[in-house]
Amino acid sequence: MGKMKVSFLIVMLAVVALLVPIQSAAADSPITSTEFSKAYMDEPIVQAADKAGSVTKEIAEYLADESAPLDIRAAVINAIGWEGERQGRTEAFAQYTYGQAYSDLDLSVLRGDELFVIGYLLAMDDYFDTASAEELLRSAKMSLKDSFTAAMIHALVSSQSQMLSSSSWQQVWKNVAAVAFDNRLNMDMRPEAAAIIIDYMVLYSDKRVINPFSGDSRLDLQISDPSFKLNGETFEIDPGYGTTPVLREGRAYLPVRFLTEAVGGAVQWNSSTNQVKVMTAHTELELTIGDTQVFVNGEEHMLDGAPFISGGRTMLPFRFIGEALGFDVSWDGQTKEIGLTLESQR
Repeated sequence: MGKMKVSFLIVMLAVVALLVPIQSAAADSPITSTEFSKAYMDEPIVQAADKAGSVTKEIAEYLADESAPLDIRAAVINAIGWEGERQGRTEAFAQYTYGQAYSDLDLSVLRGDELFVIGYLLAMDDYFDTASAEELLRSAKMSLKDSFTAAMIHALVSSQSQMLSSSSWQQVWKNVAAVAFDNRLNMDMRPEAAAIIIDYMVLYSDKRVINPFSGDSRLDLQISDPSFKLNGETFEIDPGYGTTPVLREGRAYLPVRFLTEAVGGAVQWNSSTNQVKVMTAHTELELTIGDTQVFVNGEEHMLDGAPFISGGRTMLPFRFIGEALGFDVSWDGQTKEIGLTLESQR
């Protein structure tokens, strides 16, 4: 790896470390630190790739095989490893597979899985310059539209340049969360591999978020308590705000932003109209403060209690917001405890 490029990365990461939360500052990069191939080391071809550290004829033949599972092909590329400057992985694949230089390939005639392989190889060839890789992987994702693997690798590569910008640091996590929590995708990656990716990528979020592949996640909250428990570990619901669940007219309410961000979503507030939009990978809610009418993915629903503002945060009936975001919910009227469980996507 060139000394100038190494020095540049170190300087940029040092700058970012000063501008982002301490938790995130420990991060390296989406491409270099997501070694999900470890979940596939029982596969001989992944073992061979890990040992070779390059594209051999055997590996190229496997990567070009349309019948080979896409996730295993991704694991093969991941196992080969990465570089900070072009090292010829893509070129070797082109020569072995098509008998010509990569620059001479007509990419427009290639299948989606071929574009995926070439795009990921390009990204691993030179993780400093991933623009071309991102474009190919975007095309592959569109062709393989139901594939979790195609969508996740595209998300990782598209996040690569963003991690060096303090203004787009949070988008790095959101790129991946949009895939991780999208239950419409075909889960064609081993959950153990997905868990490795998410365990690293949550470092890019300054919020307490859930890894949907690390087992069932249980959140426990209590009325008027500013803390909550995630799988038994205690955290503050809304650091700096002191927001708590509220009991109002016999109904329990939760702060919308807290739960939305836990599943990788975002909340938009329009102060001129008092309207709130909640967006996650599979759910979009539109509501107005004081109005029991709410739209869920464009369909009208009626709440049993109108949303209101408490401590600067929008509050919604816990059962509605919990179920809308994919949680199983429970309520203990005696202890005033709220339980939310998100099943693992294993």
